[in-house]
Amino acid sequence: MFRKIMERFIIFAFVIMIGYLGFIIIKQEVYLSQVEEQTIIAEERLNKAKQINEELSREKDNLNKLEYVEKVAREELGMTKPGEVPYISEEKE
Repeated sequence: MFRKIMERFIIFAFVIMIGYLGFIIIKQEVYLSQVEEQTIIAEERLNKAKQINEELSREKDNLNKLEYVEKVAREELGMTKPGEVPYISEEKE
């Protein structure tokens, strides 16, 4: 009788242990999935930041060029060279 109770206890303990290990494995899989998603999001943000950085570097390089500064001054600020008369067209571009 004692032996039968001991066998049932061992089987019960074994089932509980397998269930607990299964729970831990599932929990770890969920955690790894979340980390993977966060990694993908972080990589996308990094790529976007690199792209913005490249654009800003090009803009910075262009600001050192006289032609670009003149173009921005004419187009965005409406400035003219000395002696020039601004001409405003009625046609829409």
